[in-house]
Amino acid sequence: MDLMAPPDRRKFQVRCDAGSQGRFEVGTDTLLVRVGQRMRAGKEEEMWDSVNILCKEQSDGSLTVEVLVCHPDWEEAKTIAAIHSRKGDGTTTPSLKCDL
Repeated sequence: MDLMAPPDRRKFQVRCDAGSQGRFEVGTDTLLVRVGQRMRAGKEEEMWDSVNILCKEQSDGSLTVEVLVCHPDWEEAKTIAAIHSRKGDGTTTPSLKCDL
């Protein structure tokens, strides 16, 4: 029995504390979190998704969390971090790899 395994076998979890607006916690197999912030566009203000966090399982069974930063002047978001965890292989080697 794997004592570190989540009891419900979820692949990812997210916990969010939004102050007086409330809290949210869930376990899931895939996850996309978008963090928006108010910005000025000309004379108007709008919400802009400035950070995206994408969590998914890869075809080889490994799990990946990618952190992307977005800017209105860029054609596409830029990945600033990718954290990979491979399936347990019975060794004592760390199973987490970070690409920054």
